[in-house]
Amino acid sequence: MEREARKAEEKGEKTQLFELMRKKRRTRLTSSIWKKALEEEDPLATKLIERAVHMMGVGVASAINLLDVEAVILGGGLGSRLGVEYAGRIHEAMSPHVFMTERQPPVLVAELGELSGAIGAALLVEPDVT
Repeated sequence: MEREARKAEEKGEKTQLFELMRKKRRTRLTSSIWKKALEEEDPLATKLIERAVHMMGVGVASAINLLDVEAVILGGGLGSRLGVEYAGRIHEAMSPHVFMTERQPPVLVAELGELSGAIGAALLVEPDVT
């Protein structure tokens, strides 16, 4: 999304994303910057997030169709920061693409926050102490 945001800004689209990035002394668009831009109704941020929600819905539905999962867990910075509202929107976006409409799994936000993936990976490589 950052690459698309940079291209759009170069073409003259108005956005606060990169000004917020500079104010926070960041070199990348972090989840907190995206959230702030959405709260301020930045048109480019809104457009790119809407597109991402749609694409996530299609992608998640494909994974559900292949794997028949019990739940979809959103993690990472954006997943944790945007939370339940966006989980619901991704669920709505995936619904038309799920083959087994009567068994659509819930879309939930990771309870361990943006480090949940790292914590899970660390637990997988925990040494055997037997």
